[in-house]
Amino acid sequence: MKKYFNPRQGFTLVEMMVATSLFIIVVTISMGAILSIFEANRKAQASKTVMDNLNLALEDMARTVRFGTNYHCENTGTLSQPRNCSNNVSGSNFLAVNFKGQTIVYRRSGNTIQRSNNGGASYTDITSPQNIVIESLTFRVFGTSQSDYFQPYVLVVIKGYSGNPNRPSKSTFSIQTIMSQRKLDIQL
Repeated sequence: MKKYFNPRQGFTLVEMMVATSLFIIVVTISMGAILSIFEANRKAQASKTVMDNLNLALEDMARTVRFGTNYHCENTGTLSQPRNCSNNVSGSNFLAVNFKGQTIVYRRSGNTIQRSNNGGASYTDITSPQNIVIESLTFRVFGTSQSDYFQPYVLVVIKGYSGNPNRPSKSTFSIQTIMSQRKLDIQL
């Protein structure tokens, strides 16, 4: 038997156009989902970097405060003398602590948190200026008076963000912690 070509077999032009259109729609939806997954992953990695960086900075501060003495709030007076913040409602962006015979100073400068090991003569960034923007750093110092019945402690509040401030992927953060002196300083 001889087979002949039948023009009615195969796809018509309309069927091909419908199939191609459906394929393009499915690919477009899939690409949108993939791009949103990549953006979520990038945001999660940026948040992890920020939290790791802030965790390191806070651990450094906590160790200094825990084993230090003579907490001094505000950049006035003798830094080695204990001093509560004059306005504990708004606090200060400056903290000095006597630690192993040195005056360690923490402050916010621009968009970073800085540390000085020499009483404020020179500073080093302890948060990344590329990845993190510190919008607010507040220290509140309590209980430094020798005649009180309170253990000295420091309340720290840090606010900021990571990522591009003009994009929805900007990750904001607000951290609050209390650090206290390990050495007992209560007058009975």
